[in-house]
Amino acid sequence: MTEILGQLARSGLLLPDMSAAILAGDAPPLEGLVMHLIIGALDAHAVTISDPESSWNQKREARMTLAVAFLAAMAILSSPQQLTRS
Repeated sequence: MTEILGQLARSGLLLPDMSAAILAGDAPPLEGLVMHLIIGALDAHAVTISDPESSWNQKREARMTLAVAFLAAMAILSSPQQLTRS
């Protein structure tokens, strides 16, 4: 789990303060990380859908990515003990 969080912190998907906390060994609660990633997926979806220059395939990809983000969040938050065992 520590390795995954480290990769997430270096990915650019999180705010700098969240990334710094993870890299310092003080990871925020899992729920907070998941919410931040869901909000990022929602923002990306909204930008893509609202852009008249986006192709239909890009809009479909944004929608599928958002769906996967929500499904992953539900799976992770429904059994957090699975993540702490690794």
